[in-house]
Amino acid sequence: MTGYRQILAVPGMASLLGVSLLARTAITAVVMALTMYVVLGLNMSYAAAGGVTAALTTGLALGGPLLGRVIDRRGLRAVLLVTVTVQVVFWLSVPILPYRALLGAAFAAGLLMVPAQPVTRQAIAAMTTAEQRRAAFALESVQGELSYMVGPAVVILCAAKVSPGVVAWGLGAAIVAGGTGIALLNPPLRAEDEADAGATGRPPRREWLRVGMMAVLTMAFGTTTLLSGVDLAIVATLEEGGQVSWAAVVVAVLGVTSVVGGLIYGALSRSVPTWLLLGLLGLVTIPAGLAHDWPWLCGAVAAPGFSPRRPFPRWPTR
Repeated sequence: MTGYRQILAVPGMASLLGVSLLARTAITAVVMALTMYVVLGLNMSYAAAGGVTAALTTGLALGGPLLGRVIDRRGLRAVLLVTVTVQVVFWLSVPILPYRALLGAAFAAGLLMVPAQPVTRQAIAAMTTAEQRRAAFALESVQGELSYMVGPAVVILCAAKVSPGVVAWGLGAAIVAGGTGIALLNPPLRAEDEADAGATGRPPRREWLRVGMMAVLTMAFGTTTLLSGVDLAIVATLEEGGQVSWAAVVVAVLGVTSVVGGLIYGALSRSVPTWLLLGLLGLVTIPAGLAHDWPWLCGAVAAPGFSPRRPFPRWPTR
């Protein structure tokens, strides 16, 4: 814990993590919010909801590299201004858009999503020393687990009690507030020595886009797909059994166990092979597909939760 306290004592670090937590909590709930809106607000199927979330996810995948390049050229604040404006327009429009228009709007919203997570990770790398980064990235990983624990659970609970359109407005407000806060902080994205090195020009793509990097990207894609499927399957299973209001409890259990798993992983003196972590994650997720009510789901998702949901805290993010 001493290492964590030293990280929080870095000037600007606590403020960055606090504002980033707000933005990331809202962003992690976007898929759930759109799913609940399509199913409960438009009275359409989960397949239709999957189309909207697929459009959003495709936009996110394409927008990440694009926003990264624009940040390098135009600066962080310029990108945040554009993305925050797009999110304001999108979330205000969600409750009045027909399904087909929502598909296109979701793609645009994903393409220009507030880049809270990559910016936070890059800023952490710039604001800490090499000796501090293991603890810093472990702390950032736990922050991510908290966002997964709170965001989807709050959306599910609110959607069951109030209009899904109101939930969309509230979620959009949180994303905008978080993005605006990061813009006001304007954290450094490069350490001083890296900034000097970067002045000499970009390294050729062949120097960093190698087999190891491709493996990292492939594993990250597989993990994200698996975990997104688990979140949606929880809601679908409980909605079929008339227990959708309990989905928030199940998601909270998944989040709490994941926070514990992240803290344990960050405290290990030796790293665990990533292929082993992801293999175990896949195996222990299988029982969740066999559960049909909320008590059994709570038990089934505990094991996947203890497996670190983002087991890459020490890998480069730039």
